[in-house]
Amino acid sequence: MNQGGLKNMVVLKNLPSNIVEEAIIVLKTNKKIKQVEKIEKEKMTENKDTKTREDDYILKEAEMLVNTYISKLEDKKKTREITNKKEKQKYNRIKNYAYISSFVILIESIILFIR
Repeated sequence: MNQGGLKNMVVLKNLPSNIVEEAIIVLKTNKKIKQVEKIEKEKMTENKDTKTREDDYILKEAEMLVNTYISKLEDKKKTREITNKKEKQKYNRIKNYAYISSFVILIESIILFIR
């Protein structure tokens, strides 16, 4: 079996989000990490410790990517709400002007018919 075309993937489930249920992160091929973040304080054997550090680093990086994506979506939603409020105000203002002008025209036409 040829494994040259396979890619490393991480699947994130149970994310604390209303938007994203599951995220799949595809990793670059055979990248060496210069500095690994320390996550666990407990000491393990060297093989297990190295593996868990690398796994935790990958998970942290994937979580960071998902979090930035979610925050960008939330920022877009906030700006959309602001523009919608401004557009609603403009629409209501134009609608009120139309009501007032039609009322004034109605009154003037009644006055003209009475004379």
